[in-house]
Amino acid sequence: MTCGSDGGGSGEVTGDLREPGDSDRSAEAERPLIVGFGEALIRLTASEHRPLEVASTLTIDVGGAELNTLVALAQLGCRARWVSRLPLNPFGRRIAGHARHHGVELAVAWDSNARAGLYFVEEGTHPRPTEVLYDRAGSAASRMQPGMFDWARILHSATALHCSGITCAFGPDAEGAVLEALESASAAGAMTSFDVNYRSRLWGRQAACAAFRRVLPRVDILFASPFDLALIAGDTDGSTAGGQAEAVREEFGLDLVVVRTQLPVGPGTVRVNVEVFGEKGTASGTAHATVLDAFGAGDVAVAAFLAALLAQAPLEEAATAAAKGSAHMYTLPGDTWLRPPVELDADGGPVGWIHR
Repeated sequence: MTCGSDGGGSGEVTGDLREPGDSDRSAEAERPLIVGFGEALIRLTASEHRPLEVASTLTIDVGGAELNTLVALAQLGCRARWVSRLPLNPFGRRIAGHARHHGVELAVAWDSNARAGLYFVEEGTHPRPTEVLYDRAGSAASRMQPGMFDWARILHSATALHCSGITCAFGPDAEGAVLEALESASAAGAMTSFDVNYRSRLWGRQAACAAFRRVLPRVDILFASPFDLALIAGDTDGSTAGGQAEAVREEFGLDLVVVRTQLPVGPGTVRVNVEVFGEKGTASGTAHATVLDAFGAGDVAVAAFLAALLAQAPLEEAATAAAKGSAHMYTLPGDTWLRPPVELDADGGPVGWIHR
């Protein structure tokens, strides 16, 4: 790897990694390092809530579950490092610049013969749902495979590794890369975290379930929605989310299962619940939000929970931080959470309140 480079030829891995031992002598060594592995995409949003078929302008942004989580972790005082594959073109540089701008270190394999994944967003408002149209086939990240990254170096001094099921949807090679990353993290003594993040527009339920069940034996902390749990457990009727969480935790030997739900409490308003299931008991947290943009709320919940957990906070406190972080993200446009950590402790004022 070439430290500090902005890109190379096809397949070359570049980034911001220090030599082993360098970070140990710096103040940064006192902050937990979380490594994230997955794709980031260019987000193109139709302006003024217009349907895509009649939109005349699109707003460009960057989004991707693992990178969103890392950006939030950096905001919460952790070191964050992103591992991915990017096209050697303006979109790839845009994504890399976005990550670095928000304090995320890079370990990127550059591909001069690939493209960036895109997703188009048509923002709805009640009762019209927000719609997403993916255009990510053949992206640089879809070509990730085992042996592409020097995980021993990337994970040096790392506290945790975070992946998601979205990467597995690319196929056997990408799934193999996820398995390699998780196994390498375990061998390095790092905690492993996995967010199911099932996307029905990327792959079918049967293929997804099989892949997740291959991944989970290598995971310490699982993040999932009730739907994700039903998919993995193979039971959509009769079982509560809590029952399914406990069943999945016991079957795969997970340390913790974190379940986030968002329940409508009125037009445009949601209650976010985060429940944690572990061998020593359960914990929960709740927060409310008026929804401006629903993207990234789950990713911030993951970040807030991990940051609190790595700070040795009680599970109840970590669950509450996750719920509040998720609620805050609902109030921001785009995929990137940029609020200072102190706001997680604030409940906000009345609707329409202005801080002056």
